[in-house]
Amino acid sequence: MIKIKNIKCMHIAGGMILSFLTASTLFTFSSCADDHFNISQDVTGTKTIWENIQDNKELSDFAYILQHVPYSLKEKGFTSETYADVLNSDQTFTIWAPTNGSYDFEKYKKLIETGTEDNLKLVESQFIRNNMTRYTHIMNGQGTEKLVLFNGKRGILDYANNTFKDQSIIRPNIGSSNGVLHITQAPAEFEPNVYEFIRSYEDAKEYNKFLKIYEQDVFNESASSPGPTVKGKATWVDSVTYRYNAYLGSNVECEDSNFVAIIPTDNAWKSVYDKIASYFRFKDTYVQDIHTKTENGSDTIITGKETIMSDKKDSIQNLYTSDAILRGSIYNANWQPKQVSITSLADLAKVDSLVTYDGYKFKKTGTLNATNHKTETFEVDDYVQMFGGKDPIKCSNGYAYITDAWNFPSSMYAPTLEIDASLYLDSEGQTTTIKKDQSLIVTYDTEKGDSIAKYNYLEMSVGSGSYSANFMLPNVCSCKYDIYVVTLHNNAQNLPTIFKAKVIRHTDSKKTPVEDTRINNNYQDAGAYGEEIKKSSPKFYTHQAKIDTISTSPITIRSTSLTDTICIAKDYEFPYSYYGMGSDAYPMLGITASLSSSDTKTDAKYKYCRTLRLVSIILKPKREE
Repeated sequence: MIKIKNIKCMHIAGGMILSFLTASTLFTFSSCADDHFNISQDVTGTKTIWENIQDNKELSDFAYILQHVPYSLKEKGFTSETYADVLNSDQTFTIWAPTNGSYDFEKYKKLIETGTEDNLKLVESQFIRNNMTRYTHIMNGQGTEKLVLFNGKRGILDYANNTFKDQSIIRPNIGSSNGVLHITQAPAEFEPNVYEFIRSYEDAKEYNKFLKIYEQDVFNESASSPGPTVKGKATWVDSVTYRYNAYLGSNVECEDSNFVAIIPTDNAWKSVYDKIASYFRFKDTYVQDIHTKTENGSDTIITGKETIMSDKKDSIQNLYTSDAILRGSIYNANWQPKQVSITSLADLAKVDSLVTYDGYKFKKTGTLNATNHKTETFEVDDYVQMFGGKDPIKCSNGYAYITDAWNFPSSMYAPTLEIDASLYLDSEGQTTTIKKDQSLIVTYDTEKGDSIAKYNYLEMSVGSGSYSANFMLPNVCSCKYDIYVVTLHNNAQNLPTIFKAKVIRHTDSKKTPVEDTRINNNYQDAGAYGEEIKKSSPKFYTHQAKIDTISTSPITIRSTSLTDTICIAKDYEFPYSYYGMGSDAYPMLGITASLSSSDTKTDAKYKYCRTLRLVSIILKPKREE
């Protein structure tokens, strides 16, 4: 699945649209990687494949189907030809024709008689194309051969056992002028791939309704027949297309892969949708800078506001809500840590961690540590329950797990945000010289042994007076957060630093920072992390580390309080979401400090330095469990 971070904002006149930028593996009607490209002289005949089928009374049902199903080149629509016409042409094919009575002919006949495109496509893909391929493949050898069928599926032709996809060939090698006909005791079984299974699963209508929004037909040049060049441009005799889903990408239909998909039933979908949708409440208007390109390719920036109409606002909320439900639901069965497969419930019970196809990671509850807490890694109590607790359904390119309850961790829907102070400094409100991207490598000399940590931080300092800077808070959801500021101990002065914090929002009329004073009103006791200096106007200070020894290159500190995590607000609510709004629409956190001469006197109650080292800002959401 494609991560939501790859869904980028594109700006057009009058509004904003969403574009999915995905890396796709294009499905093509591949030519066979064997020696059967041409008609074998051993089986050539004077009649076409269609004429040979017509002449065989055992194949009358198969002939009826071929005569009444139109041939298609695209996902939508048909050509004027039927499959009888195609098999009577000079194109080369191998056909495995099942005998009368070996399959439910009446089922296919009823589907054909409805005349609907969906039913005709079903017969075409699941029955006709599942029993044919391009080029000639005769039964004249030993071993097996993996073929690409006309519907893109893979099928094993077993020369030694005289079978095709495990069905016995009762009369092989009927020579034809345009290929070869084999008669089988039964049709090859159609096995849907993971995407086809999702699309056809009756109890996943909500999932399908979302996916179908992003289905599109894409021109398949390698499978299309080129025509003459007209005025320097290529033309095509036939234009073959393949189905592509801009949300999932085409990879989930790749027949050579081994996917695992968790599929929510309608009950599972509805049970979490409204709860998750509350995290993505959007305003009618967001202030953004519009990035465009001129005719010569130069970048331009137009400062203005983007208006989101109510229908667009609802569709964006649906996109992000649906993505929050589905993220982490598709896996490659083989690309797992320690190369453990996840093709059964027994496999899931044994694995320690999981990695999704789009890069999300899951670990058992209680196993996250300092090295992985910043990554897109989430804790799960029980993998088996997360996958639905039922044995999977085998597909042609993987496995489908059906679940009636969505047991993913709520941390995926509104994740904790850890914002690097150096990377997210906003130019607005900055009133002092700031050093960005500073770094310090620290060796902890503890009783448990040495460990090394590297802190990237931003340094704010001033000789006298005050300093101020604003920091972006991108991708916040519409929910309550506890807000923390992480500071680095100032080793040079070995003194704490006073600072104040406030949330700043953009107005709807122009891009001007405005203080949102609710952070002061909602402020609660910071506990062990910080101290409120004045009740009327909260100030926070960084702790002084308990240092036993300091040496240089690298700095060695016997201490466990090298950084301070200071709580500056609890249950602070953002009424609107900024998730996915790009790099130009976000609230901000303002950090200011004003130090008087008395603050730095040696006989003052507190002695403070004029340098603040900011590591990060952390927003921990209060999620509805």
